[in-house]
Amino acid sequence: MARAGILYSQVARAATQLAESGRTPTIDTVREALGDTGSKSTIAPMLKRWKTEHQDVVSNADSGLPMELVEAVKSIYERLQADVALQLKKMGVVHDQALEAMRCQRDAALAEHAQLRQDHEALTREWKQSQQRLSKSLEELQGKALALTAAHTEITGLQQRLADRGAEASALNQQVTQARVQFEHFQEAAAHQRTEERQSFEQRIARLEQEIIAGQRRQEALQATYSQREATLAHQAVELERLHPALAQAQDELGRVRSERDQQTAQLQNLASARADAERRLDMAQQALIEAKTGAAAAGKQVEMLTSQLVTAERKADQAERDKAAWIDKILAQRLDKGSDEGTISHGNTQP
Repeated sequence: MARAGILYSQVARAATQLAESGRTPTIDTVREALGDTGSKSTIAPMLKRWKTEHQDVVSNADSGLPMELVEAVKSIYERLQADVALQLKKMGVVHDQALEAMRCQRDAALAEHAQLRQDHEALTREWKQSQQRLSKSLEELQGKALALTAAHTEITGLQQRLADRGAEASALNQQVTQARVQFEHFQEAAAHQRTEERQSFEQRIARLEQEIIAGQRRQEALQATYSQREATLAHQAVELERLHPALAQAQDELGRVRSERDQQTAQLQNLASARADAERRLDMAQQALIEAKTGAAAAGKQVEMLTSQLVTAERKADQAERDKAAWIDKILAQRLDKGSDEGTISHGNTQP
């Protein structure tokens, strides 16, 4: 029988103090907080009423940890999840930007390569035309040289004829002298004309040679630029291939984190189901005890037996609570370890 003076307010105050201190409010702990006063059959319905009215406090106390610690752990876990999601999003954006930039550079390099090829072909055509003009000029020069040789040959023949006909020259001295003066004038004019043509031809040859040299230099510069562009494009392709494994690794890490989170959620659900089952059995035992109390006058022995069963059930419930608290401590430790590892991984990924 309960001692007179045990009120619901006392039971509620003791249960609240136990929950705030991180202990689980049970019949034994409440009775101990009350100074080992009051019977368990009296405390049980009052404690049940308090748990119904303070379900949020009971859920925090059932974990066996202070509320501040539970909230801190939840905050750390949520922050770690947000950091992982943010890092993955940033890596995806950086990868897309790098891929788009390399694509733009590749397109620009290909366009520049096509332009360089066109310039090379134009220079090649210009060089061929210069070669053709040079060949044509050489042919013209050879033709003029042949004509000059023929003229020299003809002059030599005329001089020989004049020597053979020296006897006849006396009668035609005036004509020969006049012809010689005209011939010398013609020879000087022809020599002057040949000199001018030779100088003009040499200038044209020098100009064509300079154009050919300049074209060759431009072709070499374009070839060097083309080679440099090809090297840059190859380096960008290698860099793109290097970034692919990092993205795949990040995706695999995200899958592993999600899998571990699902496993932990399933474990928490199992623990919640076991706790609900234990509370249901405890409620059934308490209900049976209350019903047995109404018939205690006629069945005292039955009440004692039910009381013994209640004590056994409470011990089992306490054991279940301790087992649950141990499971929660283990899960929290695993989460903290995993959060620390993920923080280290995230910190490593943000470093250049």
